[in-house]
Amino acid sequence: MHTTTSAVGLHLQETLGQVFGQFARLIARRQTLDPQAMSRTDYALLATLEHCHQEWGMRTSHLAEVQGQDASTVSRRLGQLVTQGHVERLADPSDGRASTVRLTPAGRAALTDERTARTDLLGALLTDWPHGDLVDLDRLLTRLSEDLAVDARSAGHLPSPHTTGRTSA
Repeated sequence: MHTTTSAVGLHLQETLGQVFGQFARLIARRQTLDPQAMSRTDYALLATLEHCHQEWGMRTSHLAEVQGQDASTVSRRLGQLVTQGHVERLADPSDGRASTVRLTPAGRAALTDERTARTDLLGALLTDWPHGDLVDLDRLLTRLSEDLAVDARSAGHLPSPHTTGRTSA
């Protein structure tokens, strides 16, 4: 792997910051226009629970860790999601004193609706892009997301600019 301190690397990190900020503003604008729109935090929590393969869900502390957020913040949001019927609390099968949370059918439906709305917004912006460019963008962003996830799992250790350890796609 090459170092990213080059002019391309500097431009890339600035562009990614702009893209993430602009996407966040797009979602915030959707929330302003549609009272049923889901916040970025709620969307991320529900999407994480959607991919949880344990029937009993996951503990709040683990969900917070996966999200990179404070457990008390996640707990407050989960309380709202429980009230909305999107999430349910269950007794933890490994420790009855603790609880887990899992996505409800209503939560799955709300997540699907929000995902569709966001996909439509993005689709309207990308309508003039050639299909091959969209495929390339998806492939490269997926690769970036996977590398960021690997880095997040090794939290506490700043990656060395000389460490590769990742395969090329």
